[in-house]
Amino acid sequence: MHFTLSQSWRSMTERPRNIEGAALRERPHRPVGLRLAITILLALTATAIGCDDSNVSDSSEPEVDSLSDASAASAPEGMSEPFAWPEDPNHLLLTLEIESDPGRGTITIELMPELAPVTVAHVIDLAQKNYYDGTTFHRVIPGFMIQGGDPNSRDRDPDNDGQGGPGFSIDDEFGNAPFLRGVVGMGNTGRRNSTGGQFFIMHADNRNLDGRYTVIGRVVTGMDVVDSIMEVSIDRIGRWGPKDRPIANVVMKSVEIESPETSEVQHSTTDDPQSAESVENPSINSLADL
Repeated sequence: MHFTLSQSWRSMTERPRNIEGAALRERPHRPVGLRLAITILLALTATAIGCDDSNVSDSSEPEVDSLSDASAASAPEGMSEPFAWPEDPNHLLLTLEIESDPGRGTITIELMPELAPVTVAHVIDLAQKNYYDGTTFHRVIPGFMIQGGDPNSRDRDPDNDGQGGPGFSIDDEFGNAPFLRGVVGMGNTGRRNSTGGQFFIMHADNRNLDGRYTVIGRVVTGMDVVDSIMEVSIDRIGRWGPKDRPIANVVMKSVEIESPETSEVQHSTTDDPQSAESVENPSINSLADL
């Protein structure tokens, strides 16, 4: 494929030169002044530099902001530097009451506005308006993540799960937070600045996502519930709806905002050992919203 593209490019760049050469040969010979000769020489030199192979981008390469190809893209520069999670005893908590078998229990997420102030405020606003209550985790991929928060998942039509949102989008707030087990990020439509309301919780480390999705916080308690959700029966090929949708709904019965003063959460963070099913950097997975 690359050979074909290269050949095609060469033919496109050589053709104008051949036509120009033919046209010049057909013209009668005329004396050319020194200034005109220098001008032509400079123009030809500029053309040669502009057509250098090293300056031509390969159209077969995926764009870095194409989220459907995010897992295949290289991590941005600076991602190898140590990252310190913000610590603040006043961080608000997002509590998810999950109602499914298996997968029943509470997941508590520490929201970190230092990472994405606008997005965190957006999620808090949605939760306080009961936007997430009754929605499901419509996408479950063991060893990767669970994704949910789509209002479409409340109805009885599985085909539209993953396509809903609040009716507007907010800008990306990418940063250096690593996508480790328990980290919570926001889904989008695969285009820049298209974050709506859906979010995902990492089941395992996947550093190929670093810098390509907005991180809003991480799970402080309830990773055992995430692990148990991975045991649900999943429609892996999409017979009855989107691919990787649980056959029986994994419902977020309620999603609420709590202050640390009213919560008895003890921070276990995302540094806990991964489960046996965790796979680091699974190359087959990406996070484009379904």
